[in-house]
Amino acid sequence: MNKNNENLIFGRNPVKEALRAKKVISISITSSFADKEILELIKLQKLQPKIVSVGELDNVTRGVHQGVMATIKPYEYLDLNEVIRRSKQVEIPVVVLLDGIEDPHNMGAILRSADVFNVSGLIISKHNQVPLNATVAKTSAGAINYVPVALVNNLNQAIEKLKENGFWVVATDGAAEINYQDLKYDFPVALVVGSEGQGVSKLVLKNSDYVVKIPQAGHVNSLNASVAAGILLSRIRS
Repeated sequence: MNKNNENLIFGRNPVKEALRAKKVISISITSSFADKEILELIKLQKLQPKIVSVGELDNVTRGVHQGVMATIKPYEYLDLNEVIRRSKQVEIPVVVLLDGIEDPHNMGAILRSADVFNVSGLIISKHNQVPLNATVAKTSAGAINYVPVALVNNLNQAIEKLKENGFWVVATDGAAEINYQDLKYDFPVALVVGSEGQGVSKLVLKNSDYVVKIPQAGHVNSLNASVAAGILLSRIRS
């Protein structure tokens, strides 16, 4: 078993959602694995599970595998135009642009929030951005299978395309004058989430229609990117 396979996922929830999405190529389970729903999905899809020891799974996954691991089809990205097309099926659509998110755990958590708050799609750049991979899949708890992700060459060009299609771009910055709670999100929203260390880049801020801040009263003047995304999406959808 290949430790470096980016198409390996593990843990009950990620594997279960991958099975539901029919993305599993092969699956390994321990002899004592007893999750009835997963076993039924394996049977329905006529997969032949490989029985392995707990030690084998420990060695390959280096994480909490809960007795199950799967090899899945490579993650597919959509074209930006397709995300825009799908967004037009929603009364007030929301898309999220990630500006340099490099931590797969943050991206996975953002995907979870995107699924919860009915985001039409994520838009990420090919550069300085974590791609869809197994770590993102596990952290997303299956949301990776339901939130479309578009891969673009240039985030600012994507912003222009979104504006042409009626979106208003909302970015965040600690120095902004507008409180995120004071903006009325009654328009198609393209929310920009900045990187863990640098935040939203200067050019993206310049190209944004609104720049808002999340007021902070603690001693550490920094919010995790995925936490900030969840707060903002909750307000947008309230």
